[in-house]
Amino acid sequence: MRAIYSWPTRTYEVGPELLVLPNVRESPLGRALGGGRVQCALCHRRCTLSPGQAGLCGMRFNINSRLYTAAYGLLTAVESRPMEIKPLYHYYPRTSALTISTWGCTFPCAWCQNWHLSKISSLTGEYVQPEKLIEWALENGDSGINISFNEPTLLTEYALDVFKLARERGLHASINTNGYLTPEALEALHRAGMDGMNSDIKGGRETYRYWLAADFDKLMQTLRRAVQLGIHLEVTYLVIPGVNDQEADEVINAVASLGRDVPLHITAYYPAHKLNNPPTPTELIEEIWRRAKKELDYVYVGNVPGHPGQHTYCPRCGAPLIKRFEDRVVDVKLNGYKCPRCGYEIKIRGYVGRYGNIHRRFI
Repeated sequence: MRAIYSWPTRTYEVGPELLVLPNVRESPLGRALGGGRVQCALCHRRCTLSPGQAGLCGMRFNINSRLYTAAYGLLTAVESRPMEIKPLYHYYPRTSALTISTWGCTFPCAWCQNWHLSKISSLTGEYVQPEKLIEWALENGDSGINISFNEPTLLTEYALDVFKLARERGLHASINTNGYLTPEALEALHRAGMDGMNSDIKGGRETYRYWLAADFDKLMQTLRRAVQLGIHLEVTYLVIPGVNDQEADEVINAVASLGRDVPLHITAYYPAHKLNNPPTPTELIEEIWRRAKKELDYVYVGNVPGHPGQHTYCPRCGAPLIKRFEDRVVDVKLNGYKCPRCGYEIKIRGYVGRYGNIHRRFI
């Protein structure tokens, strides 16, 4: 099958007149190369930009030999959403996070389900100051801030300010990412307060090379660094027939190399954006789920409503401990963080809480 690439379409021109906009800020992730060129260190593509040139993501550019972002506080969505929908099953379960997005992406996925945000690079949207975002989260009863929908690292400069404020006010900070951010960007976000992330693993080495023009080993470099830093990591594998379904064992082994207790979400694909491959058969999802459970303690099934693979079971005795239906926790049977039947300690970051006013939209 011939690969399809879908990069963001930029809807604006790069020029010094952009510097007056509140959402245009200089980035600390730029490195001068001489001759007016700068290199962006946000993602592993490390775009080298001449004056007036934008990166592949469409939201970062070179003006006057300096790297700028157009995404600082420029939001396309602000909505309270449960942690389970992200999915982050072991990170502040049964709570909600104020979830935000901007434009653009660092990957050309043809199957993107949020293509209306990720495949456009624009200066439209609503500028929201970091303090206002924190006020909204606290007012709504959310437990934290999450960046999702498009690639969250496009908001890195904004996140550095937001996450610091969130930590000061007792809110957690997390992202849902394609995982292709550099160790420099990851470490900066961690220092600011980010301690949770769900990263895609979109397949094995061949999928990354052929479909994404990317390097699987660089993805794994970042995920290993996240584990070393103590960031709570969960991984999502969207199984796409005809694209990455033959690489399941490679994906399982890669996740297991990060730690047996790293949760893996095996998710069914439905046609979206530019890819019209058939939906993933439930039988294939279940087959991969069974194989993964031999190597990992916490394996989940996604996009198959009502499946028992949505629940958390004790890795030692198999007792059902957290039951879910779609994007909600419906029952919790834990003694603190331990299995009430055998005493095994279950991996959970944060606390089991109460949802805020979920799905409330602020913009």
